Amino acid sequence: MEYLNLHPFVRSTVVDKTLGVMIGSALGDAVGLYTEFLSKDLARKAYPDGNFSLLPPLTEFHGDTHRDDTDHALLVLLSYLRHNGKLLPKDFAERLASWCEQGLRCLDRLPLDVGNTVKSVTLDPVFRTSPADAARALWEKWQRNLAANGSLMRTHPLGIMCLPLSRDARYDTAAAYSQITHFDPRCTVACCISTALISGILAGEVQDESHVDSVIEDAYTWVRKQNPDEDGFRLDRAEFERHVYATTFESLELDDALKMGYVYKALGAAVFCLRLAVRELRGQTKTFERIIADLIMQGGDADTNACCAGALVGAWVGHANLPAHWRGGLQHGPWLADKTEALCRVLGIIIVVVIDVADRYDGEHDPDNLTDPERGLLPRDVLEKREHDLLYAILTKKADREEAENRSRK
Repeated sequence: MEYLNLHPFVRSTVVDKTLGVMIGSALGDAVGLYTEFLSKDLARKAYPDGNFSLLPPLTEFHGDTHRDDTDHALLVLLSYLRHNGKLLPKDFAERLASWCEQGLRCLDRLPLDVGNTVKSVTLDPVFRTSPADAARALWEKWQRNLAANGSLMRTHPLGIMCLPLSRDARYDTAAAYSQITHFDPRCTVACCISTALISGILAGEVQDESHVDSVIEDAYTWVRKQNPDEDGFRLDRAEFERHVYATTFESLELDDALKMGYVYKALGAAVFCLRLAVRELRGQTKTFERIIADLIMQGGDADTNACCAGALVGAWVGHANLPAHWRGGLQHGPWLADKTEALCRVLGIIIVVVIDVADRYDGEHDPDNLTDPERGLLPRDVLEKREHDLLYAILTKKADREEAENRSRK
């Protein structure tokens, strides 16, 4: 990554954009939760002004679900840090299987809102030894027509980690991590596009919309060449173009109740949001908020769509241009920023002059990066009590809200 040495400004810019990827995706996930699974009409009814705040005065939450998108991306990050810069898909797979039971232990988060594809694949007895085989078996069971968005929502850290790699190595990595749970080539091409766009933005290779198109076409061509020309492996070109070259949110029909979890919808939304950001003047502090808010007001699988879009738009605008009233209210935001800084150190984006051994980041000895077996598994009765307590808190909050709404109508 010789370009980092061109000017001190380059390193600081790449650090800012790297934070933009990780914090931007988490913000999209958090704010998208407000309209998750709502139709566009219901989203407008619940939030008529389309404005959201994660700081007081907080936007009132009208839903009862929780997110898995950011947790899965963090599993990719923690695995990479634990091994001080090695990409090990099988280590991630083991962490994912454990997460489905134990949750994200380092942040004491339960494994809520687990996607059907991830749940089914990780329960396969062969998953821990050969995850891609388990993913393919489920895909075959579904007649080679199972293309959910669960691998795309976690792929954005790879765009950062793949910065030092060649173009083919970036695609190989994105494909390998996607096929741990999602074997469909539509999922593969979506992950390749997201990874390559983020790497390209951070490396200064993606500067305008024509470069976005070039990455899309290059990734599509690469995936086509990797797959045999048989049913299920072929990529429908018209279907692909309808999503990656969408010109409006409406054309993506993101709140289609039967297809809202389709990977091309999340990909199309993310790419369209990036296009909108590219068309604006750089340095606009309202760009991220306006685009992501417009996206989540479309409803559908809003948290995943905004997570994927937040990573791309966050890479483009940088951390400094993320909205303060979202960024300041992000749960575990400082922790995520610290881990992202550690990622920059491991990659050599941040160079630290080590005077004392304490100044050196060593992911192998960072307790946050431990696998669940290394830290000790929680027993079943403890897990069940945690789930019970959380469900009780959710139902109590819902009842209180409904009671308050009923009083206001009288």
